[in-house]
Amino acid sequence: MADLRQLREQIDQADQDLVKALVKRYDLVMEVGRLKREKGQAVFDPKREEQVLAKVTNLAQRPEYEAALRAVYQEIMDQAKRLEEDF
Repeated sequence: MADLRQLREQIDQADQDLVKALVKRYDLVMEVGRLKREKGQAVFDPKREEQVLAKVTNLAQRPEYEAALRAVYQEIMDQAKRLEEDF
């Protein structure tokens, strides 16, 4: 069984992976925002947002984490909208 130090090291690694993934996601969001502006499209697409929320909760395959994942991803998408609007 892992001790506290080992578990924290694994959490630190997961945090590094998560930050890298978020930076990649936000880079892509900025590109999407650029394309939307060129086409005169709105930043917010409620249908797409709900699709993303449904997808990520299904990807986890852990019903006990569904509410937490929806909340986290809602915040990720809210920040992405702010990035798109401010760029």
